[in-house]
Amino acid sequence: MNDDRFHILVERFLEGSLTDAEAKELLEVPSDRLLREITMAGLLARSHGSADLAPRVLAALRGEADKAALVRNVIDRLPARRSRWGAVAAAAGFLLVAGLVVLIHREASVPAPVVRTPVTDPAVKAAVARGVEFLRKSDVPHGPWNGPVPADELVLLALHHGGVPASDPKFQDLLGRALARRLDRTYTVSLQAVLLADLDPVRYRDRIAGCARWLVENQSKGGQWAYTTPSAVLDSKNRAGAGATNNSCSLFAAMGLRAAAGAGVAVPRETLVRARDAWRSCQRPDRDVQFGKDRAGWCYSRDEEEHHPYGSMTAGGLAALVTLDSLLGEDWRQDPAARAAMNWLTFHFTVHENFGPVEDLMAKEILSDTPSPRTEFYYYLWALERVATVSGTPKFGDRDWFVEGSQELLSLQRADGSWHSGVKRCNPVWDTCYAVLFLTRSTR
Repeated sequence: MNDDRFHILVERFLEGSLTDAEAKELLEVPSDRLLREITMAGLLARSHGSADLAPRVLAALRGEADKAALVRNVIDRLPARRSRWGAVAAAAGFLLVAGLVVLIHREASVPAPVVRTPVTDPAVKAAVARGVEFLRKSDVPHGPWNGPVPADELVLLALHHGGVPASDPKFQDLLGRALARRLDRTYTVSLQAVLLADLDPVRYRDRIAGCARWLVENQSKGGQWAYTTPSAVLDSKNRAGAGATNNSCSLFAAMGLRAAAGAGVAVPRETLVRARDAWRSCQRPDRDVQFGKDRAGWCYSRDEEEHHPYGSMTAGGLAALVTLDSLLGEDWRQDPAARAAMNWLTFHFTVHENFGPVEDLMAKEILSDTPSPRTEFYYYLWALERVATVSGTPKFGDRDWFVEGSQELLSLQRADGSWHSGVKRCNPVWDTCYAVLFLTRSTR
């Protein structure tokens, strides 16, 4: 392919007029060349707020030196973004190479790709392998939070990050079941979007778009989500539908929307703003106010009048809030609610328990004989991994979350390769999935 043909195809992609045949032709070009071209276009479009500018510049500038000079000029005129231009460039490059299906300008910002540190510790790798083997041999249980549908997506996500190829028979069986089911539950819809975006955002783009559409349609007027809210029975007045909304479902929904946006699916800004505002409005102050008033977090629901923040929901909630701020093109460090939650997690940091009061209804009346600090402990660790990754936090204070967390998990792994808190609410399959997702630093 000569230079003129290459640039014509790039320009058609940026204009949204590229045909499937032309996309296949363009994908034959070495990926490093594609990355350079789309980096330029993406940087210009993001910095100038115009999707029309980039094609004109690409048409006029062919030399690499001229392009590099223009990039430097743009960066110099945007000091607030100077330190983030590399992430913008990498995000734009990923979008082109992954699918050639996305426009640079969209309703939600594309989440910047997370710089993931490879896991090299042989002991951690061995623990993950044993955990994966346990999952391969186990049936997927029905989760009480998921109704009659087993959460195949959670197991699939753990298997995927644990190194099991998509061609594996167990993987194929679970994936086939997940894709055959109707989208009707917030947890599974959100996890499915995350899984498919990790597996192949081009091949599964229609399904990912369906997940995003379901999440958008089933958001409550107050900005949150319930476990299951079929759009057919939504109350047009309050959009609450079937089931009460809660923070747990809402943090999963943020994960799903982030995955969809990263796969090139447009997410309405209104959806993101309502979700972000909901997190801000239901934050709770730290119960230990005598040590300071700059810390706050979350519990399960805004309706629990006397409940205080605890670890799993505060870590998951902060991950959601950081995600939503990012999708809205805002810096989470300027968000007072996000800063207060980060202060809470740093002050109460631990890898030995799910710190804070467990929910009374959950712990006493339904699923556990006695309240336990191990309730949803592994769920908390995965939330800790997510918030640390999306916020770019290597340490909470002077505590290295991954080093301490992985050491704790290695000490707690059982002889059969599983992890389990021993609390009735929890299950060895779920706990093992969460542990594997933590140890593989699965958040992208």
